[in-house]
Amino acid sequence: MTTTTATPSTLSSLPTEVLEHIVFYYLCPRVLGPPIPLTALLLLCKAITYKLSVARHLYARVFKHKFSFSAIRRRGFEPRAGEWAWQLRWWCEVLKGVRSRRRRSGSEAYMDDYDAEEAGVQETMYALWIMCLEDDGCNRVQMQLAGVYEWVEGYIRTEMYKTVDKGWPLANAGNSCAMWVFWYLSSKARLMDESTEQIESLIVRILPFLTVPFRYPSSFAPANHFRLPLPSFASFSSSTPFSIPTPHGPFPIYLHPSRHTWLTPHFERWTPLCTPLAADAAKLVYFSRRETMLFSVFDLLPRNREDHRARIPSIAAAMNEEEEDYNDEEDGKEMASKYNDDDSSHREVDLAVDEETDEQEQFDQADNDMQRNRTMLTGYPQKGAVYTPGSLNGLWTGRMMVTINEQDFLLPAGHRPNPFTEGTLGLFAVPLYVRLSEYVMYSDGNPVPCANDTEDGNDDSLSASPSSSSLSSSAPVTNLTLTRKIGSEAEARSKRKPGTFHDRETCPGCVARERALLAARNGARVAESSSEEPTSSTGRSSQEEPTEDLPPYVPSEQTIPSCNGIRDVLITGSTDPRHAEAWGNWVWRGRVRKWDGLVGLVRSADSGVGTNFCKIFFYGTLLGGRNLVGTWRQANEDPRMPSYEGAFTLGRKEE
Repeated sequence: MTTTTATPSTLSSLPTEVLEHIVFYYLCPRVLGPPIPLTALLLLCKAITYKLSVARHLYARVFKHKFSFSAIRRRGFEPRAGEWAWQLRWWCEVLKGVRSRRRRSGSEAYMDDYDAEEAGVQETMYALWIMCLEDDGCNRVQMQLAGVYEWVEGYIRTEMYKTVDKGWPLANAGNSCAMWVFWYLSSKARLMDESTEQIESLIVRILPFLTVPFRYPSSFAPANHFRLPLPSFASFSSSTPFSIPTPHGPFPIYLHPSRHTWLTPHFERWTPLCTPLAADAAKLVYFSRRETMLFSVFDLLPRNREDHRARIPSIAAAMNEEEEDYNDEEDGKEMASKYNDDDSSHREVDLAVDEETDEQEQFDQADNDMQRNRTMLTGYPQKGAVYTPGSLNGLWTGRMMVTINEQDFLLPAGHRPNPFTEGTLGLFAVPLYVRLSEYVMYSDGNPVPCANDTEDGNDDSLSASPSSSSLSSSAPVTNLTLTRKIGSEAEARSKRKPGTFHDRETCPGCVARERALLAARNGARVAESSSEEPTSSTGRSSQEEPTEDLPPYVPSEQTIPSCNGIRDVLITGSTDPRHAEAWGNWVWRGRVRKWDGLVGLVRSADSGVGTNFCKIFFYGTLLGGRNLVGTWRQANEDPRMPSYEGAFTLGRKEE
């Protein structure tokens, strides 16, 4: 009887698909943490080394298991397998660098070692900020595990004032991204765990960014411009041709592209992004901490409206009751932080395991923010919306910070006073309540109640005219009031469907798009773009010329956004009667700037009040789809001159 001896199977003899499947589970025994190094497997034999060296789609699978991946598909392009593998290596290096820096003592954790292979501090901060913008749940878990929150907090407390200008901290990429990442990783649990001393020391560090608007801008271009971009700065002898000199620098502040863009590696391509605004990040951090402190309620005054009626006729009772209600709302509502619960990792781990659930709608809110920073100042064509019409519909509550002696105290002096605190500024908060409604204007001049859609349009003025209660628009009508008949509620709801009032044959936006597509079909722009085909960068250490992140821009059906006919986005607002009893009956009028999604609102007293309150112009940006942060200033002042200004925030209140 003949005996046959079976040859034992080895890894090298397995089919490539089976080997890659085994290696995947070896690399990723769990979702949390970096992948297991492949060194042990690569040393087995040359056959395995070769198979794994060319299996780039294996590393793409590892990336999608460890990090969020749907954002780049929604906003840009579908990366190739090699680009997924490169990004996996880059983000693992960034998080490894953070863990390594955390093991160092004191300021050594934030020193750049040019002999080491790890990324510099500013480069690391920018990479972490991109991880936040592209987060669909998994990135945040990986950053928390690496200790990013603690490392960034230490940077803000100890390193942000290492380089100053007349005592003021710089709004550079490192400082700006550090505050953005710090806010993004904040949670309600973390905020509640911070002691009063920790909160106060943190606020002192970030206070200049939100209280000195004539040094730190709150928008990518001054709010007195609506048609943007402006003519090229190259044709002027000065980088700020429309500004006047002040002790804090030129005002209004025009950000020059060469000084406010950052070239960062992203999916094996060098990507130009604008530096995020430090003022917006500081406001988010500041208000998220201050919202943990409740408003004072005076015991000597009536507790509520019923008590007021039984005692004295005064608005003080209404104010007391409103402050108590506001405190109750702050205790239960989502604060100005990205996440409510620090223990949400289980939900995010589930998202990471199930790749199909990675594209959840609740994470799409940062798409506008990423598109804004992708196209502002960089010159890259806008391929997505920077603002979603309909986002402001509903009741919004928040605070505006009023400074008693800001202009006299800060503007004449160019140097930062010492001490520089809320007390020296006379800073205090006033509650804000406003119910906003949005309307879109089509080319036929009809206002339509607005739901989520994209926009298109331009005009000369961002804010509504302070002398009129009506709104001007780019549509062919001279004076539009939003009190005109819009029909029944059912009819109004039907009008909110995108495209209902869109005549594609006469719409200027559609005509312009068709002309661009016709030119593309004729081959003029395609030939020009193909002659400038960029070469792919090999990584962070490459010496080749940087290339664009996305493929060369070629006008086509995919690269030219579809037109929906919207020419303008108009906003109206009012104060609910309950809130008006305490804080006054205010009327709001405004619109949205197409270029960067800047929201401009003029608040004035209702004509029925009879009190001559000054008009206030609020301008800011909707961040993350739910936080409207910015600056207010007196509306009757020259917008080209520094004026009495302050920070504000508004958050949507669920009803």
